[in-house]
Amino acid sequence: MTGTKARWAAMLGVAAAVSALLAATGWLAPASSRRPAAQYPDGCTILQAENERDGAPTTLRLLSLPDGTTKRLTQAGYWINAMGYSAAQDVVYGIADGTRRGRYDHGSHAVRIDASGTVTDLGVVGRAGAASPVWSQVTGATAGAIDGNRWYVRQDSDLYTVDVDLSSSDYARVVHRTALRPVSLAVGVDDFAYDSSSGLLYGVSTTSRGDSSVVTLDPATGQVEVVPGLRFPRGGAYGSVVLGPGSIYATANRDGRRSVTYRLPRDGSGPAVEVSTGPALVSGDAAGCLTEAAPPPPTPPPTAIAESPEPRSPPPTPTPASTTPEPPPPSQSPPVEQPVAATPTPTPTPAPAPVVAPAPRAEPPPPAPPPSKRHAQPTEKPKPVVQDTATRIQKQRRWGLTALILVLGGGAAAAHARRHR
Repeated sequence: MTGTKARWAAMLGVAAAVSALLAATGWLAPASSRRPAAQYPDGCTILQAENERDGAPTTLRLLSLPDGTTKRLTQAGYWINAMGYSAAQDVVYGIADGTRRGRYDHGSHAVRIDASGTVTDLGVVGRAGAASPVWSQVTGATAGAIDGNRWYVRQDSDLYTVDVDLSSSDYARVVHRTALRPVSLAVGVDDFAYDSSSGLLYGVSTTSRGDSSVVTLDPATGQVEVVPGLRFPRGGAYGSVVLGPGSIYATANRDGRRSVTYRLPRDGSGPAVEVSTGPALVSGDAAGCLTEAAPPPPTPPPTAIAESPEPRSPPPTPTPASTTPEPPPPSQSPPVEQPVAATPTPTPTPAPAPVVAPAPRAEPPPPAPPPSKRHAQPTEKPKPVVQDTATRIQKQRRWGLTALILVLGGGAAAAHARRHR
């Protein structure tokens, strides 16, 4: 048995080690039970736009990275791309080329998407200062990102800056245009994300020169450069790109019959790793990392604390009180038994044996009263009366016998005196 137990202990130890390793990597638990994105050092929640068919309504979903779980699905009535997230306003801006009814007559419109997924049409994205824009310069844009009140939108080899300051007279209008160079890298960037630490835009160029490498775009100069050592798997266009705290997340629109989201460490410490898959897309886009709405969940604990007082009310139940009256009856019985045992005490007198015999015969009557005492208190008084009468009778009998003996003795003495006269 000792050898068997040792073998089982070794097997359990190995299983525990493997389980810990799988749990740490997130493979052991299902997606629904894995840690939320906010708990990962490079976690991120993004709003992703998916266009499975040309001209079809865009499906919006919240994607938690790196665990790859979908939190919410929403279908918009617009064809949306080039999205950017405004942390200050907590909304996402996007370029819509049309609706279910078809394309817009004056080019692309700007749309605003709030946290609930509601889409608001802001009208044609025209040039700043134009009273009635004839055509939108950003029609067909595929990449977008926001820095403060500046929304950067790439259309072909040009980078446009759209004003999203709510108090500006040029709100949702193009205020600046920058040419991107070299074109051989710029035109292969289908999405990018803004890095506040460097002031640069990060994207993935899928042209022959870019070869799915990570590139940076400088909004001030339009310069596009390859980042050494950072590369995603070769494939189709990477229509969704976001920056996590320590990683770059990019989604390939089509890899066979699916779309694939990869995670690539920004420090080049490892290759791109697949974290999520979805349907194959004609085009797609993403914006994030979004502000986490995690604070509301802590509200359930207070409710649990409020429920704790309930178990405190049951203690004062009447059940224990009902059990307490039962012990008193046995406590009353001992005093009943004591007077019965006290009756034999007067026997130590030097009376003859025949006198002792009637005494126990007088004792049987007392046992009958005890049960009456248990049920009713008034019966306790007659008992001492009965006991006293019995004692008196015994004493009278003894005095009578004594007197008889004295009389008989006196008579005998008188007869003896007569004889000796």
